[in-house]
Amino acid sequence: MIIRIMGEGQWDVPDSVLHELNGIDSQVEHAVATGSQEELTTALTHLVNTLRTQGHQVPDDQILDSDLIVPDETATVEEVSRLLAGNGSGDGLIPG
Repeated sequence: MIIRIMGEGQWDVPDSVLHELNGIDSQVEHAVATGSQEELTTALTHLVNTLRTQGHQVPDDQILDSDLIVPDETATVEEVSRLLAGNGSGDGLIPG
């Protein structure tokens, strides 16, 4: 699965990591629901670090469609709230 971290690039992440990513995604959703920027930053940091360590960065000279796009760890509650609202599936950032 190709996942883009906004402002950073793409990562090729094995499907076997999706369960872990969904758990982190639940933390992101909870942080947004409660309006906790601190909790959101912690969850997003965990999310992007997991993508970086469990995936392989796609070289910049390769052009691939992203399966998912996630914010980086500097995103605000408001920004992530808009991303979640734009995802009509209600699955959070990571479908699953």
